[in-house]
Amino acid sequence: MKITFHGGVKEITGSNFLIEKGGEKILVDCGLFQEENVCDRENLTPFPFKAKEISSVFITHAHLDHIGRLPKLIAEGFNGYIYSTLPTKDIAREILLDCQRVITDNCSDPRIEKIYTLENVEKVFDRWRTLNYHEKFKTNNFNVEFFDAGHILGSSFIRINNTVFSGDLGNLAEDLHKNPEPLPEVDYLVLESTYGDENHENLANREEILENILEYTIRNNNILIVPAFALERSQEIIFSIRRFIKNKKIPNVKIFFDSPLAQRISTIYGKYLDYLNPKFRQLFSELSTIEDDDFKVVRTKEDEKEMFLASPPKIILSSSGMLSGGKILRIIKEYIPFQNTTILFVGYQAEGSLGRKILDGATEIMVEGEQLPVRAKILTLFSFSAHIDQAGILSWLYPKRKRLKSVFLVHGDEKSKKILKLKIMDELAIRTIIPDTNQVFIVEN
Repeated sequence: MKITFHGGVKEITGSNFLIEKGGEKILVDCGLFQEENVCDRENLTPFPFKAKEISSVFITHAHLDHIGRLPKLIAEGFNGYIYSTLPTKDIAREILLDCQRVITDNCSDPRIEKIYTLENVEKVFDRWRTLNYHEKFKTNNFNVEFFDAGHILGSSFIRINNTVFSGDLGNLAEDLHKNPEPLPEVDYLVLESTYGDENHENLANREEILENILEYTIRNNNILIVPAFALERSQEIIFSIRRFIKNKKIPNVKIFFDSPLAQRISTIYGKYLDYLNPKFRQLFSELSTIEDDDFKVVRTKEDEKEMFLASPPKIILSSSGMLSGGKILRIIKEYIPFQNTTILFVGYQAEGSLGRKILDGATEIMVEGEQLPVRAKILTLFSFSAHIDQAGILSWLYPKRKRLKSVFLVHGDEKSKKILKLKIMDELAIRTIIPDTNQVFIVEN
């Protein structure tokens, strides 16, 4: 079986792996490259393979860096089928429709008109089929099985013959999602390494820390901005804040949820409660659907005006999580110059992203052509990340350390991959490889 690494290799986005056997060609994931903005030229260059020769695409989960180039695959002639869990398909529709709107509104390259069209997005879902976890699926040359990755709703790691493609693995904290299932018996593993160089601090007491940040905001009449990905992180943070209020751990406070997309995804979460952690299903169902005087989803220009005019204290959640575009930029422009603002990052900030520049200590930033001073207080709480950390990865691998022949590290920056490689080889004695872009490996079947 031949594996070619076409994306998510030198960068943390753009996941795309080509698998070949017996003349059959399939893909795992077909993600968008996401750096400073969605108009990155890598997203427009032709695939390094013929799309019409691909018979199937298997999707690990619905984050844009794993599904965002599916319309492009259609535009280049793909006529096979796409497979995922049912929640992933439902979420992917919302994500791709939103992406299509953002790209066509913000990217001036004329090629956009031929690739990211509404017609091509709809064709994606004409070709999309669903599988359950542990439902055995066979093609001419491949045996395929999906396992719960515990990352977001419906997320999977996928076993194809004797190789697992991890997609993104979930954090091991107790949250809305179940923990990743154990690694099955395989010889090879293509493994994400987002946090391969570090462990999440405060994993056990992250709720207490969030509660303290909220109390500080309310007590000092401040403004708390949480850039959160519309998928998963928004649901997790809103659920935690509203649970604090329900349990009277913090006073009532005005909350603006400035992401209709995130709210639509929350509705999808409500359809698939069986996929969530049993401990939180009922409470999530109750809290995720209630809007009241203190909790407002920002849908209209009037809602947005109310959000900006509302007196502090107030909390604003908006996407995107890495400040790479969307409504969050208007919020950053409005509030980052002021000392009574706190910006709380709760997820990974990729190299080159605006969020990463702020985290790295920029004193001034450029937002939509305007130079702004950074006077806001900048905090992080990465224990809310949906990604597994280094200790979690090693723990996940440990039971299969004697069976695994090779681990291929992807979906991480160079530092995280190099550190994780040394850890795996030193502590588990598993051969570990960092592939180059478009590099080919033959794995035994």
